[in-house]
Amino acid sequence: MLALFLIAGGQLAAHSANAAERLFKPHRGLYQVTLETAESSSGIIGASGETYFEWVDKCAGWNVNQHSNLTLTTSQDTTDQIDLTFSGWEAKDGTVMRFQSSQIKNGGMFEHIVGEANFPGTGGAGLVNYTKPGKFTVALPEGTLFPSEYSRRMMLRIRAGKSSHTAIMFDGSSTKGAYEVSSVFSEPRMHARPGVSPASMKKEKVWPVRMAYFPLRGGDAEPDFEVGALISAQGVAHSYDIDYGNFVIRAVLVQYEEIPLPNC
Repeated sequence: MLALFLIAGGQLAAHSANAAERLFKPHRGLYQVTLETAESSSGIIGASGETYFEWVDKCAGWNVNQHSNLTLTTSQDTTDQIDLTFSGWEAKDGTVMRFQSSQIKNGGMFEHIVGEANFPGTGGAGLVNYTKPGKFTVALPEGTLFPSEYSRRMMLRIRAGKSSHTAIMFDGSSTKGAYEVSSVFSEPRMHARPGVSPASMKKEKVWPVRMAYFPLRGGDAEPDFEVGALISAQGVAHSYDIDYGNFVIRAVLVQYEEIPLPNC
């Protein structure tokens, strides 16, 4: 459940820092979350809640903070209160990512993850050192991207008129390691700018994006989950959905605020 949408972040290789600042718009937003669809096998008949998302330029790196609260109603007439948090810092040279995440279910800690991922500055494979839920390490294949660098490269391909982007990505939201993430883009459309009424004439171009997350263990024809979104040219998600196979959660941006770039 913690693999929520981190596309609006921005992390990059050192030689591309200025380009990223133009590509991404630091911002904070509040998303209204609802249940889009659910199969009977999921046992879920309703979902409601909200997600707060924040992406901040911190000069030497990028901060991504996210908090979600979600109420799930089941077919057994019970409700589960799920609280999800994620906080991450990604160095602009692409070599370090520090992260922590937690999942609280009905007031009790269900999962707590803390760790740091590192890549050698000269290239090569990486390593994740977890300190919670226990002390252990996970290897990352050479060429693995952190989520904001993945997003930066994807946005470059979108702007260049390409139709897809695939790479290995590690996002720090679980102990499973990296995923192969395959994204496809559709033709852009016009959508109300964030922070204004949908009836407003102020619109901007957005691209429908679909991202499928495949585990690296191999042999899986189906992704673990999929994320779909409407993304602006500055990397802001106007809306997104998370498809877990037998149910889909949808989030719509209802409040939006731009964050000024720092004086570095």
